[in-house]
Amino acid sequence: MGDQMFRSSHPSAGHRTVAADGSLVVTSVLPREPESVSVARRLVRHTLADWRMPQLIDAAELVVSELSANAVEHARHDSVRVTLRRGPGNRVRVAVTDKSTARPAPLSLDDEAESGRGLALVAAVACQWGTDPLPWGKRVWADLEPEQGEEVQSAEAVPMYASRWAQLLYVLIVVTLGVLVGLAVISGTP
Repeated sequence: MGDQMFRSSHPSAGHRTVAADGSLVVTSVLPREPESVSVARRLVRHTLADWRMPQLIDAAELVVSELSANAVEHARHDSVRVTLRRGPGNRVRVAVTDKSTARPAPLSLDDEAESGRGLALVAAVACQWGTDPLPWGKRVWADLEPEQGEEVQSAEAVPMYASRWAQLLYVLIVVTLGVLVGLAVISGTP
């Protein structure tokens, strides 16, 4: 219960809906400031853990970091929107929408360049990416899919948590309960 209260009031929880096509959608509007990049990563991490897709967390965090950092740097409005959509076939779309009409373009870089590799990284981890022009801005998105042979956990599987500490705590609780039940059975206590 406490976790639900935190998640529903914290920006990294996002607004969760189901689209008309049945896709799961999580969105969050964040201020256009550098600190929002880490909030966007937490949104991705928590959402993919809830969707039992931990194998996509690293790639999705990289994508949302690059796209939201670009929006923070180049957009001219005071907020950006981060959206995750889980579509058919376990494809996840990570998108960042801002109110700048300037379209991003990968740069040709030499080995000495200190920045500008973000879209090349996005292209390397995504199965596809692109930009949707909007009347008042743009949406930059990247689609991610589990590698061939990677299984997505079912809802009945052991839950994956956003941090290793939370997973460890879960395992310790399960083991402790198992020991207590075993002791109760041995002692004959119902």
